[in-house]
Amino acid sequence: MIKAMSLVTSLCVVGLLTACAVSPETQALMDEYDRTIPSCSTSLECQTKWAAARSWAIANADFPIYTESDTRIRATSTLTTTSGIGVVVHREGSGNNYRFLVDVECFNAYGCPNIWQAKVDFNRTLNATGS
Repeated sequence: MIKAMSLVTSLCVVGLLTACAVSPETQALMDEYDRTIPSCSTSLECQTKWAAARSWAIANADFPIYTESDTRIRATSTLTTTSGIGVVVHREGSGNNYRFLVDVECFNAYGCPNIWQAKVDFNRTLNATGS
């Protein structure tokens, strides 16, 4: 009986650890996102990329812009009963040296499998934006 319980416990632990593992494809997207975070170093480049970030948020969120400032664009829902993709963009830094970070939020009980693809697309879009 004790051996059986030990085996069941071991299988449960292995199952939980496996369930938390990230697939190689997702890890590659996570690494690409981290490696390609957009930045700017001139006033014109920062303005251009911020405008591109706003356009990207509008095009990719299932919600309208909820709040907006010089450092954050929030196109998400405040209702827990609403389903869709939300986007929050942060501009962090000072002077003309900023980084543009995106958070893609999932408001879906069944999950949103393309979150990392969207985040990488955000980076690619802003990095392709000329100054």
